[in-house]
Amino acid sequence: MRRPFHCLSHVAALLVLAAPAWAGFEEGQRAYDRGDYAAAYQEWRPLAERGEAAAQFLVGLVHEYGQGVPRDVVQAMMWYRRAAEAGDVYAQFRLGFLYAHGRGVPQNDTEAMAWYGRAAQQGNQVAQSILDQMRAEKRGAAPEGSREARLYRGAADRGVAAAQYQLGLRYATGQGVPQDYAEAVIWYQRAAEQGLAAAQYQLGLRYANGQGVRRDYAEATKWYERAATQGVAFAQFNLGVRYANGQGVDRDPARAYMWFGIAAQRLLGKEAETAKQARDSVRSALSPEQITQSDELVKAWKPKPETPAPAAARPN
Repeated sequence: MRRPFHCLSHVAALLVLAAPAWAGFEEGQRAYDRGDYAAAYQEWRPLAERGEAAAQFLVGLVHEYGQGVPRDVVQAMMWYRRAAEAGDVYAQFRLGFLYAHGRGVPQNDTEAMAWYGRAAQQGNQVAQSILDQMRAEKRGAAPEGSREARLYRGAADRGVAAAQYQLGLRYATGQGVPQDYAEAVIWYQRAAEQGLAAAQYQLGLRYANGQGVRRDYAEATKWYERAATQGVAFAQFNLGVRYANGQGVDRDPARAYMWFGIAAQRLLGKEAETAKQARDSVRSALSPEQITQSDELVKAWKPKPETPAPAAARPN
């Protein structure tokens, strides 16, 4: 079974994993492909325990199907949830499926829609289709005034950036409130303007994809840059894409090379390799002096958190 990897532009930043550990992942993949599930599990389990989301998903998978280990849906759910909460789109989709069909857990349409929603937000079209069908069937409908949403709304109205971000996330995914991308943008914007990096990245995605707002690459680039400067690795990668393609900014291979290089240092596994490949793809457009200068900038780069806006300047 060849596991595809989720798109860089739709997931949260991950911690760097050492190359030898990722080699263990590939060894596990080869073992799985030849049907040696026990060997695959032995390679993946240590990575999963270290927090590698892709390995956590696969450890959950072999537990669910009893491949190389005793079948244990409780263990599978535990690993799926850990991977899903770390941003793994396949684990999010699988949790949605298990909750929707009551496999190993009590059937729960609200939970199913929440996880399908998170997978759909990362661009999983199958999850989006299922979510649309469940909504059409009025399954998992939660009242707009659900307790959690009300709590976030109260704090968000008082200007708490973290609550504004969480409220935006819930409108984007339809978790506890009707899905409304335009409303999500409003709350992401308020949190982003206060300097919250995660909200800045999400806002950049909305402008780049035209989700809840008219597509505007220049606006997307502005928010990616603010999030990237604070250390969001996927914003750094997406910013490199904008400079490489001249979307929303003048084409600048040197800046693209720099941001791809910075992202590659902060991502892991296939994501890091993708960033390195993107960096190398623009290398030929640079002079040796530009390459040397950019490499030095990458080595010296450090995140620069934004100073929160004064309370009086924060949106009400």
